[in-house]
Amino acid sequence: METKRLNDKDVEKCLDVDTKCVLNHICYKYSAMVMAGLIEALDYFGGSQGSKVLRRLLAKKIPMEMMKAMDIDPTMLSKFSEEEILKILPEIIYSKGGPKLTIEKIDDGSYRFTLNECHFLPYSKSKGFCNVTAGLMLGFAQMLSGKAMDIEEVQTIAKGGEICEFIAKPKFGGKK
Repeated sequence: METKRLNDKDVEKCLDVDTKCVLNHICYKYSAMVMAGLIEALDYFGGSQGSKVLRRLLAKKIPMEMMKAMDIDPTMLSKFSEEEILKILPEIIYSKGGPKLTIEKIDDGSYRFTLNECHFLPYSKSKGFCNVTAGLMLGFAQMLSGKAMDIEEVQTIAKGGEICEFIAKPKFGGKK
């Protein structure tokens, strides 16, 4: 018996949503599960140093790749002042389906990042995913400041907090 192969239009009708959206969701969920396992292994075998290395590696690439994926030209940010970027970047991220994010510059040259939701929580209860968010925020802080930064996790939803809050501080001291 020969089976009829469904084309994209037929699949879209059955799903009642855009096929690309469903496929992206499945890929995101699968990637989140794989990453959760990797993060748990890193935490287990690498301890706190492993988490710091992961954050630094993520900070190098993820912010730029995230912006490209959202069809945002990262070089456009150079046209704005730091104050404008602190307002524009969260709006862009939210408009593209990201969480509500606020970025606040603190007097000592640090940045406070506050997120109202955990994007990874639906896919994994792994607390290690906080390292992914921390890496992303660290990357944004380094992009904003142009300096090496460290990041501190103040509270996260995955660990029972009401919000996710991170403070990025200049690695070699802030303003005096």
